[in-house]
Amino acid sequence: MNVFGELAPLHIGTSYVARMARDEADLRACQSLRFVVFNSELNEGLASSFETCLDRDLFDSVCDHLLVEHCPSGKIVGTYRMQSGATAHAQHGYYCAQEFAFDVYAPLRAQIIELGRACIAREHRNFQVLSLLWRGIAAYAQQRGGRYLIGCSSLTSQDPADGVAGFNQLQQYLAPPALRTAPTPAYVCPLDGPATPDLKLPKLLSSYLALGAWICGPPALDRAFKTIDFLTLVDLQSPDMQQRRRRFGIP
Repeated sequence: MNVFGELAPLHIGTSYVARMARDEADLRACQSLRFVVFNSELNEGLASSFETCLDRDLFDSVCDHLLVEHCPSGKIVGTYRMQSGATAHAQHGYYCAQEFAFDVYAPLRAQIIELGRACIAREHRNFQVLSLLWRGIAAYAQQRGGRYLIGCSSLTSQDPADGVAGFNQLQQYLAPPALRTAPTPAYVCPLDGPATPDLKLPKLLSSYLALGAWICGPPALDRAFKTIDFLTLVDLQSPDMQQRRRRFGIP
């Protein structure tokens, strides 16, 4: 773990560069962007964030923060929060383990990279920025011996009917039985009711699925963050991963 980590900058033309957060100013810029996207735009996120206009929690101080900078303006326009399984073991655990039972992933700890707090500024939601973020994640995983990317993919909703609809749509993407889990008791999303008709999955989740991601079981209902979360896992060494990565500009 190095909250201000090292990674060779990644460029696309002269417009954008992906790099790790270097200092507290970078971290605050990431937290500010997260607040704008999660709280202001999507009407989700932590209620406490409105006091500071920053989305932050105890994991920020121990995780690494990947960001994309818009070179002409110097603004931070994209970010991901990342930590290795080793960091999770030494620090506060996995963020996702608050919502999902994680015992099944204990044997994979040395190969896990946990991802979270993904967001891109509205006016910069384009393939260039998303590709840079994914290239940065791939480089980070390679640097740390990571094989499995794991994290929560969210629906902006607290309606269990959306959870039912999402889970129904995602059945074909379920992980192998040995890699499935379930929400912890406090985060169970009731799935015994009707489903929302014609639910549209978020673009980020759809992108993960196009990369070959698995869904690890039924969703969790995060009342504090105001989302319904699906635990999502990508195996970077799956047989068809290299071909899928090339489609998205990931080395």
